[in-house]
Parts: sequence; structure tokens; C-alpha cells
Amino acid sequence: MSQAENCPYKSTCQMYGIFKIEGALNVWKINYCNSDFTRCSRYELTEAGGTPAVNLLPNGKVLGK
Repeated sequence: MSQAENCPYKSTCQMYGIFKIEGALNVWKINYCNSDFTRCSRYELTEAGGTPAVNLLPNGKVLGK
């Protein structure tokens, strides 16, 4: 996989909507969406046929309300 590849689910990822501060979202994008997205828990679950909860973070933790 080349570094230029982005997650194929990036444009439809519901997680983006839960961040009110763009800087916080950018941290996740840099570390997962725009790089090694195959290690993202959301990606893994989707590829396995599941639907990730909106508040499931790429590292597998669940963001509290």
C-alpha cells in the first residue's frame, strides 16, 4: 500500500460528525484515515461486514457521551 492511499470509507465515515473541534479530528485522520487505515478498528469492522458505532474510535476505544 502506498502512503498516498486513503481509507476507502473516509468519505462516508460517521465518526467525523462527532468531533466539534477540527484539530481533534485531524489527529485521527492523519494517523488512520490518510495513512495505515488497515489498522483502524472502524475499517476492520466494516470489512468484516459489521457496522461500527458512531462513537467507535479508530484505536478501538469508544468515545463517551
